[in-house]
Amino acid sequence: MLGVANNLQTMTKTDIEDYFTYVVQEVCVHDPEMLLEAATETGATFELDPYEVLCFMVENKPMTGTHSCGFHTRYGRAIREHFSSIYHG
Repeated sequence: MLGVANNLQTMTKTDIEDYFTYVVQEVCVHDPEMLLEAATETGATFELDPYEVLCFMVENKPMTGTHSCGFHTRYGRAIREHFSSIYHG
């Protein structure tokens, strides 16, 4: 699986489905292709790893600069907004 084995690989739709199965341990009710597109584009825009973007969006897993005192920073909110605009766009 991408996030566990090697983040240098290109993330695929199957990696996202596996992420939900093995990490989140829930059935993916979202469109994996749109999650892939949104994570990849958001990662490129903010110079972040797409897998870390996916973890931030799904699990609210902090990345550098995204949280302060348990709340999203302006940077974290910008990442979420950008991701959502792609996913829902």
